[in-house]
Amino acid sequence: MKHLRLWLTFAGAATLAQFLGFFIPTIISWELVNLGILNPDEPFVWMPLISLMLTACILSLLLIQLVLGRLLRPLQQLVLALKTVASGDLSVRLPEDNWWSEIRETNSSFNKMMNELNSLELLQSDFIQNVSHEIKTPLASVRGYASLLHSTDLNEEQSEYVDRILTSSDQLATLTGNILQLSKLENQQISPSYRDFLLDEQIRQIILTMEPLWSKKNLNLEIDLPECPFCGSEELLAQVWTNILSNAIKFTPENGTISVSLLMDQQPSSSNLESAPKGAPVSVIIKDSGCGMSPEVQAHIFDKFYQGDRSHSGNGNGLGLALVQRILLLVGGSITVSSHPGESSCFTVTLSPVSNTYA
Repeated sequence: MKHLRLWLTFAGAATLAQFLGFFIPTIISWELVNLGILNPDEPFVWMPLISLMLTACILSLLLIQLVLGRLLRPLQQLVLALKTVASGDLSVRLPEDNWWSEIRETNSSFNKMMNELNSLELLQSDFIQNVSHEIKTPLASVRGYASLLHSTDLNEEQSEYVDRILTSSDQLATLTGNILQLSKLENQQISPSYRDFLLDEQIRQIILTMEPLWSKKNLNLEIDLPECPFCGSEELLAQVWTNILSNAIKFTPENGTISVSLLMDQQPSSSNLESAPKGAPVSVIIKDSGCGMSPEVQAHIFDKFYQGDRSHSGNGNGLGLALVQRILLLVGGSITVSSHPGESSCFTVTLSPVSNTYA
């Protein structure tokens, strides 16, 4: 019934426009001829009438445009709002004061749906944060007691069990920490603080802190990190490099190679760091010699809890790259991946000119 009413309204508006544009000038001209005011045999007698008909046609087209605008503008607002929601912003709302009842009801239903989604998101966020906090305390106790037990006289089998407890507790602690941090990032509860630092030195220090991991597999590291003064969120970017390098080490076989390079438009001299180009993009490229990824895996590697290689499921939780992408979105950067099955994987992190504002 509502669809019929909408169709009849539009059909009535179009018919009214046609009536104004053609029928009224025709009736006027017919009456003028009958009254003898107009002589149809005179060559220019119809010019005023033609002008009147053209004016009426233009007015009718404007009327149709007005009606279509009143119909299409709310639809355009709805499409734009849906795209905004699809991008992750749940704060969008539509006006509910439209004169058309169908549009008004649609916007009202949309706003109610968004309110429910906001409530669910807040509930989920609170649940994740509360559970993460509650798990941390007993988890720390378990790890502490396991460490004390490990320092006692144990046989080989008992020592192996304690090592498994310590390893599992560390994995669980990492998982809860990542879930909590990702939840805060998604809900914009973390505001990046920007400061001046040397980006190359930060990456170099993170590589050194991960030395036990890559030296255990006898990996060869190829480092090309020219001096790069930078202004950005040092803490959040450190998480980015840690997560990407952890993946590179995990998927690179023994005696493999990992290369880390930094590219910028201009390399400043060490004697004058302030000569660095302001607003120039910086790219960090991390490439491994691992097993590579299929296109299907690449399409989902930034999804939460996704693990393309199930054989490594015990060594990760599928949140590392999701955290990386969320952090880079927050600080104005981006990440791309290039990989093929059986070949190396290459991650390129590009920090936007907004972030590179060293002064």
